[in-house]
Amino acid sequence: MSEENRKTLATYDMAAQKYLDNSKAHDALNPEKTKRKRAKLEKNLERCFSTLPEGARILEAGAADGDNSIFLKSLGYDVIATDVAPAFIEALKARGLNTQKFNLLEDDFPDNLYGVLSWRVFVHFTHADIELALSRVYDALEVGGRFVFNVIDIATHDVPEQWVDFSDEYKMGAERFYAYYTEEEILDIVAQTKFKIAESWHEEGGHNNWFVFVLEK
Repeated sequence: MSEENRKTLATYDMAAQKYLDNSKAHDALNPEKTKRKRAKLEKNLERCFSTLPEGARILEAGAADGDNSIFLKSLGYDVIATDVAPAFIEALKARGLNTQKFNLLEDDFPDNLYGVLSWRVFVHFTHADIELALSRVYDALEVGGRFVFNVIDIATHDVPEQWVDFSDEYKMGAERFYAYYTEEEILDIVAQTKFKIAESWHEEGGHNNWFVFVLEK
């Protein structure tokens, strides 16, 4: 794990509850927009994991508020919702999810794993972190398993990486490390693994645009 990621996790350890509160406040600013974004994401997640066996085990790394894990559980999957900060862990448990404290870059994966979701987590990963994550997930997945993740498109940013604390509803009181990538950079990393790309697409957002990748073992 990079020092950048380690320091960012320390910020979440300190301010995870503030992150959860800020997310709710942001969603409340435009409920209809929030609803549309959630519906779009859920449609994509359902499609991305639709090739997995019925009741397959999926681990969400960086589940935060648990919305994605709740949705995947509603589809009949055996979902393990994970995060690292105590406030996230408690929030996930309070929603009745099978919850574990888990670091994607360091901890042992559970057995019989067919899916891994890491949504808006790689925003805090260096190039080396991404290489490590892909290698570890590949080894952990069963044959036919899928890994879904996204990264921020560098096109809307002036620098490839930066330390940021925001001034709006995302303010947490401490800086976090953010990294931005070209599609070619991620494709080069994937090419060094045994994964095949099942699907990928580009999404436009408010402050950020995203590259989404669905990898298959």
